Amino acid sequence: MKLDPSQLTAFLAANSTGVGVLVCPGGGYSMMARGHEGHDPARYLNTLGIDAWVLEYTTASNMTPPLYPKPMEEALGALDLIRQEAPDLKKLGIWGFSAGGHLAGNTLTNPTTNLDFGILGYPVITLEDDYTHENSRYNLLGNNPTKQQIDELSVQKRVSDKTPPTFLFHTSNDGLVPVQNTYLYAEAMAKHGRLAHVVVLPDGPHGIGLAQNDPVRDWTPELKRFLTYSI
Repeated sequence: MKLDPSQLTAFLAANSTGVGVLVCPGGGYSMMARGHEGHDPARYLNTLGIDAWVLEYTTASNMTPPLYPKPMEEALGALDLIRQEAPDLKKLGIWGFSAGGHLAGNTLTNPTTNLDFGILGYPVITLEDDYTHENSRYNLLGNNPTKQQIDELSVQKRVSDKTPPTFLFHTSNDGLVPVQNTYLYAEAMAKHGRLAHVVVLPDGPHGIGLAQNDPVRDWTPELKRFLTYSI
């Protein structure tokens, strides 16, 4: 589908390295945490010479659930629009937080997107009962999702031998999205022999964003290492 250009906000680096990232904020598919999980990450990427585009995808704040497949279609449309606007990009990745991490993960594991890397911050990975974020699943699929829908949209089941290198961040005691979500994705990547850079901190609430002002929880040095050496 074609994306309304107003749903995509560009943050262009002053000295671009030819790398771009589509950023998908979190919010449980209920709303959009566009500040600390959208604009702030985009500005951080700019400091590394990386261009960024923040996606305003459809949530339950502007559409009655179930939302599927609209957010997924919008992410694909955003990638098309970025590639039209910036045809000289050498590499293109996707970064998502929480439910935006679910959207990013589904997009990353879609082989038609031809992405170069992914970044998943405390992501919703599985839609299966044990470890999912129930509100995200409800907003996406409604009250009675089918087993087929759950399987098709559980990101760990979509990982393949072609899934791009992925950076994952979580805190071990995340009270909203269990850390097992990150472990499920990392295990699937290992099974397929794919590169996964995993950072799990021992303590921290859900939704901490970049945590650059917290010396204990700032995980951006490891992200910078990944972006420098692994993509």
